[in-house]
Amino acid sequence: MPTEAKQLTTCDIVAATVRAEAARLGYNQVRLGQMLGITQSSVNKRWTGKRPWQLEELDSLATVLGTSVVDLVTPTGRETRLRQDSNLQPRD
Repeated sequence: MPTEAKQLTTCDIVAATVRAEAARLGYNQVRLGQMLGITQSSVNKRWTGKRPWQLEELDSLATVLGTSVVDLVTPTGRETRLRQDSNLQPRD
């Protein structure tokens, strides 16, 4: 019996987009946390999708990443290929 694929949530989409954009900019979790004024631990929970990015955080997150809130929440089709535990951050 085939298993159903997990349906992507907005939380999954935002987490994947943040990981991809942070990697593109060369930001690791520590740097992103510093820029947002939150701890690396808080970033990690959001980075991995264990905790969703909050609606009130999306404006500052988009600004830091040089994108828009719309881009953060819009699926690109790459989300399913990006594992939530992926290590897309650069080495310090």
